[in-house]
Amino acid sequence: MGRSSRVSKGVTRVAEKRTSTTGKQMNLRLTGLDEDALTIMVEKIEANLPQKNISKSRVLRAIGYLHEDDEVLSKICNSILLNT
Repeated sequence: MGRSSRVSKGVTRVAEKRTSTTGKQMNLRLTGLDEDALTIMVEKIEANLPQKNISKSRVLRAIGYLHEDDEVLSKICNSILLNT
């Protein structure tokens, strides 16, 4: 049963629409070390933004916009060479 039919039948009480990020999924395989590194990054970001709930997917989506800063892009390239 799709979400629209659940809403029309009154099965769900959620009134707002789904967020645009729930429409597509991407298979992403991470090693244990990669998963740990991402978890540590999320924890550090949450420490800097104490009023926000930060998820791993939110961090990965934000990383997609780091290409706009050449200095950060250079650091990412170096990290790719050193860590993968």
